Amino acid sequence: MAETQEPGSIKELRDAADRGKKASQELDAVKREMAFLKAGVDTDTKAGQLLFKAYDGDLETDAIKAEWQELVPGLAEPAPAETVDATDTEVAQQRRDLVGDSVPPEHQTESPYDAGHREFKTMMDAGRPKEDSAARFIHSVLEAAGGATPDQRVISDR
Repeated sequence: MAETQEPGSIKELRDAADRGKKASQELDAVKREMAFLKAGVDTDTKAGQLLFKAYDGDLETDAIKAEWQELVPGLAEPAPAETVDATDTEVAQQRRDLVGDSVPPEHQTESPYDAGHREFKTMMDAGRPKEDSAARFIHSVLEAAGGATPDQRVISDR
C-alpha cells in the first residue's frame, strides 16, 4: 500500500519554500527591470544591456539615470511623452481581464503557489508570453499575501 503524505509534510514544505524563493527572485528581477525602465534606460541597446547587467547600486531612478547619462550622454535624453495607441489599449484590457479572473485570497483553498503555477502553465500552454505568465504567477502570490486576511502559507517564515 502506497504511503500518502499528510498536508504539511517536509517534502511539501520544501517544495513550497522552493516556490517561494523562485517567486521572490522573479519579483526582484521584475523590480530591477522596472527601475531601469523608469530611469529611461533602453535595455534593448548594447549599452543598456551592459548597464543592466553591471549596475550594482541602489535601484532609485535618479541613481540609475545618472549612471545611464554618464555611460551614454547622447542616448540618455528624456524620452518623449508617451502616446497611447491601439496596442497599448489592447494590452491594458488583456491585463484587466487577467485580474478579473482571479479568486480573492480569502476564498482560495488551493496553495497560492500551486494556483500561481497552474495559471502560469495554462497561460504558457495558451501561447502567452513568458513575462505575462510569470507576472500572473507573481500576482497570485502577492494577492494572497495582501489584504485584510493574508494567506499564512505565503507570509509565514516557517
